[in-house]
Amino acid sequence: MQEKEYWREGMDAKRFALCVKSKLWVILAAALAGALFAGGIYLIVRQLTMGEPQYRAEVMFSIGYDIQEEDETLKAFINEYNAYTWGDMMKSDRIILPVMEAVPDASREVIENSITTDIVSDPEFLTVGFVTNREELSNQIAVAYIGSMAAFGETMQGRGLVSIEAWKSTPAVKVIPQNRVLYAAELGAVIGLIFGTLFLAGRYILDDSVLLESDLQKKYDIPVLGYRTTAPEAYFNAQLSANLMQMAKERAFCEVQLKELENPEIDYETLKEAPIVLFVEWGTPCLRRLSHVLEVLKIQKVSLLGIVITEADNRFLTAYYSIRKEKKG
Repeated sequence: MQEKEYWREGMDAKRFALCVKSKLWVILAAALAGALFAGGIYLIVRQLTMGEPQYRAEVMFSIGYDIQEEDETLKAFINEYNAYTWGDMMKSDRIILPVMEAVPDASREVIENSITTDIVSDPEFLTVGFVTNREELSNQIAVAYIGSMAAFGETMQGRGLVSIEAWKSTPAVKVIPQNRVLYAAELGAVIGLIFGTLFLAGRYILDDSVLLESDLQKKYDIPVLGYRTTAPEAYFNAQLSANLMQMAKERAFCEVQLKELENPEIDYETLKEAPIVLFVEWGTPCLRRLSHVLEVLKIQKVSLLGIVITEADNRFLTAYYSIRKEKKG
C-alpha cells in the first residue's frame, strides 16, 4: 500500500470537464452577480456624485484669416493657434473683461470654468460651450462672448485675422451626464466570469474525492476491482462480477464497507481471519480519510486484496470511458 507522489501527475482534462459540466451555472451566476453588483455600485456612485444640474449653451464661431494659399508659414500658424490657444485666449483680459462687465452676477472664476473649446476639422470654425448651474447664466455668458469675440477680432485685423463672428448659437439645455451603467455591468460580468472560473478550477484542484479507479491507483498500490453503479450498467457490473469471481476462486475473502472500518469498535482480530475487499463509496469526500483507514489496516496486519468503488454514477462513467450502449429493438 505504498503511496505515490501523484502531485506530479498531469490534470485529467476529461475528468475535469465532466466534473464541472454540471456546475457551469456557478460561472454564469458569478457573471450575473458581478454585472448586477458593478452596475448597482456605479448607479449609486453616479447618483451621489452627480451634483446640481448643469446647463450648456453653445456657440460656433467663424474665424476669418487673412491668408494666401501659398503662405505655408501662416497656414502652420493658424493650425497651431486654433489647436492650442483659443481656450486660453478666451480667458485672457482682452476678451473676458468685457464679458464680466456684461454679466456682473458671475465671477471671473465661474466664467472661466464654464468654457470648453473644440476645434473642428476646419480651423476656421471654433465651437465653444458655456456650462453653469443656471440656464439663464449660461445664455448670458454665451451672448456676452459673442460680442467680446467680435470686438477682439476687429483689433486683430492686419495681424492675420479678418473677423470673428458667431456662426451658430444654441440656447442652453440641461446637461444629461453620460450613463455608463452598461459598461460597468459588462466589466462586472467579465470579472465575475473570471472569478467563477477560478473558483471552479480551484475547487476541482482541492477536491480529492474518490470518483475513478485512477484516483486510487495513482496514490495507492492497491488493485481496483471495478465499479458498482447506482443504476444497472451491464458493462461495469459484468467486469466487477468477473473480477470478484476470479478472486473467490483463488482465495476466500470478506467484503467490508469503508464505514465499518471507521467504527471505533471495529474488531481487527476478526478482520485478520481472511483477506478483505474494501468497498469505498463513490464521492468519498477526501482521500486522506481513506489513507488513514489504509494505514491502520497496514499497522493491524490486515490483508487487503482490492477496492471496489460503490454507488458510482453510471452516466459519468459511461461518458468518461466513452462506452456506447447498444440500441434495443
